[in-house]
Amino acid sequence: MRTLISLFAAVAALVTLPGCTTTQNVAAGPQAKGSPVTVACFTAHGGRSADMDAAIQRNLENHGVSVVLAPACDKADVNVTYTDSWRWDIVMYLRSMDIRFYKAPNGGLIASGHWKNSVLHKFPNADGVVRDLIDEMFKQAGESTAVRTKSAAN
Repeated sequence: MRTLISLFAAVAALVTLPGCTTTQNVAAGPQAKGSPVTVACFTAHGGRSADMDAAIQRNLENHGVSVVLAPACDKADVNVTYTDSWRWDIVMYLRSMDIRFYKAPNGGLIASGHWKNSVLHKFPNADGVVRDLIDEMFKQAGESTAVRTKSAAN
């Protein structure tokens, strides 16, 4: 009987563990090489996503990228867009985040980052999620500014 209970507990743990993990996928797009990221045209959401707007802008600037808010983006070499999804469970928590870098003005994908919380979710620091995604996106795109500035390391 003990063996049966132990076996059941082990199987239950193995079944629920995948539901406890968050996922993060970052990929370089076909325009990654030869696409400098020095001035970004950022499409802000405002409203309920003002904190995410600020986190993305701050993290781009920490990589030495000047940020201009859309639609006034004549000099930008990259367009930055995002989608965020939030859910309620005692407090609001980040459910998923997608960030994309496109070659400006209307070019192809430079890099994309996707983060998704698990079914048995955590309450992540949204700024940390943005930081990790953007850091990895710069690395995947082969951009020399992948190293964060000294002020960003503090």
